[in-house]
Amino acid sequence: MRADLVSRLVFAARLSLLVLALLGLAGCKTEKDPDQPTILGIPPATAYLGVEYYYNFGAYGGETILDYSLTNAPSWLALEDTNNKARQGIIMRGVPGLSGGNRGDQDLGKNEGVNLVTTDGRMSGVQPFDIEVKYNPLSLEASNFTEGEASATSESSDTRCETPALDGEGQHSFTINEYDENGQVTGSQDVSFKTRPVIVRVALDQPSVTRVTVAFELSSQYDDSQCDDGFSAPHQRCDFGEANVGDAIVGQDLVALGSGSGGRLEELGYLNYRNDGLGGEVTFEPGITECFIRLEVIDDTFAEPVETALITLTEVREGLAGLGESNAGERLNLLIEDDEPLLTLRTRAGGTRDALNTNGFREYVARLSGDRDGIFRARLIHTEDSTARLDSEFVIEQEQGGTWLSNDELAFPESVDELTFRIRVLSDSYSNPDLNDRFIQLGLDKDYQAGRQNFAWARGDNLLRVSLNELTAALELDSANGFVATDLALAHSGRAFVAGYDSLDNDRIRVRIYDQKGDLLQDIAVSDPGDSLAGPAPVIATVKRKVAKGNARVDRFEFVVAYSTDQAVAGTTGQGGEDVVATRYRFDPDSNGGEYVHNWTLRTGTAGDDRVRSVAINSLAGYVAIAGTTNGTWPGQRRAGNQDSFLQRIDTQIDGSDEIPKVAWTRQVGSTADDSVAGAAAEQASPLLFGSARGQVNGESVLGGEDAFFYSASSADGALSIYQVGTDADEPVSAGTFVANQLWLVGASSSLYSVTENDDGETRLTRDPTASAAGFLLAYSPNGTVNRAFSLNDPGDAATERLAALTAFDNDMVVAGATDGVFRKTADNLGGGQAILARVSLAGEDADVEASAATSPWRYQLPKADSEILALANYRDDEILALARQGGERLLLVFSPEGRLLTALD
Repeated sequence: MRADLVSRLVFAARLSLLVLALLGLAGCKTEKDPDQPTILGIPPATAYLGVEYYYNFGAYGGETILDYSLTNAPSWLALEDTNNKARQGIIMRGVPGLSGGNRGDQDLGKNEGVNLVTTDGRMSGVQPFDIEVKYNPLSLEASNFTEGEASATSESSDTRCETPALDGEGQHSFTINEYDENGQVTGSQDVSFKTRPVIVRVALDQPSVTRVTVAFELSSQYDDSQCDDGFSAPHQRCDFGEANVGDAIVGQDLVALGSGSGGRLEELGYLNYRNDGLGGEVTFEPGITECFIRLEVIDDTFAEPVETALITLTEVREGLAGLGESNAGERLNLLIEDDEPLLTLRTRAGGTRDALNTNGFREYVARLSGDRDGIFRARLIHTEDSTARLDSEFVIEQEQGGTWLSNDELAFPESVDELTFRIRVLSDSYSNPDLNDRFIQLGLDKDYQAGRQNFAWARGDNLLRVSLNELTAALELDSANGFVATDLALAHSGRAFVAGYDSLDNDRIRVRIYDQKGDLLQDIAVSDPGDSLAGPAPVIATVKRKVAKGNARVDRFEFVVAYSTDQAVAGTTGQGGEDVVATRYRFDPDSNGGEYVHNWTLRTGTAGDDRVRSVAINSLAGYVAIAGTTNGTWPGQRRAGNQDSFLQRIDTQIDGSDEIPKVAWTRQVGSTADDSVAGAAAEQASPLLFGSARGQVNGESVLGGEDAFFYSASSADGALSIYQVGTDADEPVSAGTFVANQLWLVGASSSLYSVTENDDGETRLTRDPTASAAGFLLAYSPNGTVNRAFSLNDPGDAATERLAALTAFDNDMVVAGATDGVFRKTADNLGGGQAILARVSLAGEDADVEASAATSPWRYQLPKADSEILALANYRDDEILALARQGGERLLLVFSPEGRLLTALD
């Protein structure tokens, strides 16, 4: 009995324990363990001296209210003391340099491994972070200043100091030196000028909790003890010598506070000036991040270039801030532009370039613009870039009482804005041993004007350029003795290369080289005496290239002359019919004191007739490009019509000490009709051919009767992009040039052309019919897009104009040819055709698309019957050289940039 009772009691106890255990397990499934205390957020990694550092942490987790603490924290950083322990979060704050013991810049640097710890008494969480304390940097900012103009104002804000009123005027007085004609100091003068207030913005990167005061100072590199060579102080060439050009004089060009500005300009509570007026202090109240330093620019009457002064923040005198990011200093260059009356020099037609014969003179116009009081002057002189010298090669004259007297100083009365002066070349004493013409770059005598009152200034040094032409009579190219000139090129110190043939010596090919005076420098017989040619028309191209010589790169001058012949040429083998013969020459400075010597000759061709129309040389690779027409078939090519175009590239290979020509490839392209080739261009890596055709060129669509076309090639069999362009009328192309990535084409057609643009920005060439043929000038991009269109018709639309030549000139285009009527209104129709020349201006509101036909800024018509211009060349953008025919004569003519004929005709 007792045993059963005991066993039943044991079983009951075990059962009770099992129930309690099950109940315990049931309780675990309905209640969640508390989360680990976790801090939310990461505080800023940067703090600034004198600036409140503040961060409000959040946290979650724990079983009870969380407590917070900081470990490894800098002394300036602490948790906010609060009794509200119930909220989930804590504020951490401090002011580096101030809180925690006013340690100043000792608080600078990086504090690593700072920990914010939170705990509920049983569990804890930690958020580690780093803080780097930096200077609160001050910075400077200003726009350029201009004499007589105040700075632009800024809108006010809660974080900005009061913006200075800039509509007032100050006053400043100082003493200047006076100089004689040679710059010697003769005395001094006290002067007083109005000033205009300008501002420099001073910014504090972060709002400080305390006042910050910083000192500033004006300075410059100006030093009147630095004199030009050969001069000693005191002298004008010390006060305003080369060493001081562009340096402002603090106290004369710029001051912090003018000597007479007290009471004229408002007082600003945050800005204090030193007694010398060249510096001061600016104060930022707590919370302000932007203030202004008001300076004054002196509105003097001295002509000066843009000048530079320096403003420097020198010392933080109150509060905590840095002079720049690293406290190494903060400074800013201040640029001051002059406002003296502006002088411009122009031709009577308004140009900035001209050409004048060495035995002549011409009048020019000086204009003065801008406000002024009293007489203002301008002394003219040749500038440093000029190769002609005042009083040596030329003089400046002004009219006085009907007589022109030498006087290089212009004096503008207050009511006069324009004066006339003239340049006269001293022909009796003029001397120029150089090949190039001398030229005048006329500007202001700044050495004389510097530091003198009431003199004008100018933008840039060179105001007017005048080339002094020494070829004053038309150069007859020996037509009477059989030389027939066919082409013209210009290069290498102004040398004019005239290609042609000698009709009295078996049509022997010759190249004659002239200097700008018209003197024959070299007469080169290209073909051998035994060669008997038949009416060739040689073409020529020149180039200046950079080539390797030792460890350096030097200039190399070359020219290529090419022609077609079916006759024997020494050293070559005929291919059948008319072949292409090309000969290259290069300049050898060691041969006969410097001359062009033979380099190589190459004859190429098909079984048919291959006629050269143009030759060009690439200035980088040096390849030669030849363009022409053929009625044969070039190797590896396919004939399309009776007369196709061909484009050939000739490279030069080195064979020991010799240079050997080699045909890289020849490309033949055509239509089923006869094609006409006008020229080739070699400015790009792949040469380009242009011309016109009446059929489909390589399968392209025909637009009208005779279309213009062009293409470039880089191999004998690669893919080609042919551009067949024009309108539904005829556009026969006679010449062209490739300039500034545009192909310019000239010809003649009974149309006035314009370029229109659709809504998608696509351009199209359009035309209006004319009663007579007019010249055209069209510009295409290499992808076939038409960009510009100009028509040159006679005023009465009654004559025929033919354009056969063109050249780029001073950002414009010059075209030439002939007319059988009156091309220029004031010209006489002499019959038999007359040479014409015109400059087409490319300036306009839209430099890419010209929506209407334009007229050129000038036109010229040669007063000689039976004349035409065959070729043009640009001499330095100073003069236009023209190869002209007048009757049976070939002439070399020179024109000024404004279309005046400088070479007298018989």
